[in-house]
Amino acid sequence: MKNKPPYRVLVIDDSAFIRQFLTRIINQNQDLKVIATAADPLKAMEILKKTEVDVITLDIEMPNMDGLQFLKQLMHFRPLPVVMISSWTQEDSEMAVQALALGAVDIIAKPTLGLRIGMEKLKDEIITKIKTATQARVGRFPSSPKVAPPPLSVADNKGLKVTTDKVIAIGASTGGTVAITEICQQLRPNVPGILIIQHLPAMFTTSFAASLNNTTRIQVKEAEDGEQITSGLALVVPGDKNLTIRKSGAKYLVKLGPKLDVSIYNPSINHTLHSVAEVAGVNAMGVILTGMGNDGADGLKAMRDNGAYTIAQDEKTSVIYGMPLRAWENKGAAKQVPLPEIAEEIHHWAGI
Repeated sequence: MKNKPPYRVLVIDDSAFIRQFLTRIINQNQDLKVIATAADPLKAMEILKKTEVDVITLDIEMPNMDGLQFLKQLMHFRPLPVVMISSWTQEDSEMAVQALALGAVDIIAKPTLGLRIGMEKLKDEIITKIKTATQARVGRFPSSPKVAPPPLSVADNKGLKVTTDKVIAIGASTGGTVAITEICQQLRPNVPGILIIQHLPAMFTTSFAASLNNTTRIQVKEAEDGEQITSGLALVVPGDKNLTIRKSGAKYLVKLGPKLDVSIYNPSINHTLHSVAEVAGVNAMGVILTGMGNDGADGLKAMRDNGAYTIAQDEKTSVIYGMPLRAWENKGAAKQVPLPEIAEEIHHWAGI
């Protein structure tokens, strides 16, 4: 059972300003309490030996041991929910994706300029993500990342591209990068075209797509405006953009648009799923994975009402059983499926 609030937070950051700032804003929330801070992972390890902790905030670049190495050890020996708070840039965004793969629940980008003012603007996001993390199911992660699947024959590789008459839309939030990776690693190269709507900031979706592409038998890339949806190809919606589809003859094409003022989620899963429901109808499959909130529930219901096959990840395998629960409660999902079985569910629906 989860502990009851206030949830105990350990702040790990080599910046005294960040430690003080996070302590101040976290302790202003009645559901959270900073019980200790540490300037580096070695000090944090000593604290963890004698202190009960519910959630950790963690920087990347620190003395004695970097945050990723600490995260890897933590998830191997004592899994706890971790929110990465670091000065990510476009160049090191791969480290953010790696942190998620190692088991971090979420990531927050520190401002690279105007740190004091920038951090004040992030207060709500920080509190929301820490509170979400307290509800996460965190399991033991492998000590090394999964390797790419074995080479395929010439007839069964990423060169396979044909016009698809089916579309698969997968939406996810907290915990979704790991879930999507597991699904994509099991998919066959001739799977129908896939749209991936993962809640991630703009600078991280390119690296996430590249990471998926390097570890799967399908091609994965960040979506581009006007691009055709084809078999064996998964398109990741860019962060801070939104994606709809249109039909051109027998082809499905993607259309990228700006952030939505009416949605707190960008990319919006609902926005894409409503479009897929309208344009693809019975030729579509919708999947809602782990995440907090209700994004995707209405869109999945619209897909099901228009004849699409729809599923949601089950509670046991969800890091956060929020979005899948909402999709199930409003009858948007026809079935709840454990994460390890979702790829085969896709294969069965696609007839491959």
